[in-house]
Amino acid sequence: MSGSSKACRKRGVVVETVLSIRGLAYEVPGRSLFNSLDLDVRTGESVAVMGPSGSGKSTLLSCALGLVRPSRGSVEVSGVDMAGLRGATLAQHRAKHIGMIFQFGELLPELSPTDNVALAALLAGVGRRDAYKRAQALLKRLGVPLAETSEELSGGERQRAAVARAVINSPTLLLGDEPTGALDEAAKEKVADTLFDMPRQYNCGLLLVTHDPTVARRADRTLTLTGGVLAPALDGQATDR
Repeated sequence: MSGSSKACRKRGVVVETVLSIRGLAYEVPGRSLFNSLDLDVRTGESVAVMGPSGSGKSTLLSCALGLVRPSRGSVEVSGVDMAGLRGATLAQHRAKHIGMIFQFGELLPELSPTDNVALAALLAGVGRRDAYKRAQALLKRLGVPLAETSEELSGGERQRAAVARAVINSPTLLLGDEPTGALDEAAKEKVADTLFDMPRQYNCGLLLVTHDPTVARRADRTLTLTGGVLAPALDGQATDR
């Protein structure tokens, strides 16, 4: 399907499928990471994926971002097949529809939190005044101080700034790669609160990969990736052991 999001009806409300993966396979020397993998993420939904190191969790996110091309299968974001996009068109679709949160925030340390967040909007074509207005409002809402440089922020504050940067363009899909993995317990809880509140606040889907079962259990659905297959996680299961 291309050009319009797939949708289903849930309690009489149309729910869009913002990420649709069908028959995914990605081959590396000597093996295939995924065994005809299928996954849907819908508007307002959070999905956590756990799995042992090397199982392909980060590669799954890279496929969703269009950074790597699957060997077989399809990846659609907001109804558009990522394999059919190239260059500037791919970058524009990614900027409009996808927000990404990395393990260490990946903020530019010499820039202020406001500059870091506003930059994402500027790159998406938003005017400077509106970009900075949005950035300041988001940072205030998420409790991030308006420091002169991002280096002055604590780890938890940097991650909440990274969340603000990811949602400033109102994406349909949020992706998180171990977004709480580098934080202490107190900061982890605050960032997790923020993350899992995003799908309903911003009418988007959230897909994150994590080794932390306490974070994964907060998602609407928790899946495990082992042997190239996604399956519902069992209660108390810690697949990274």
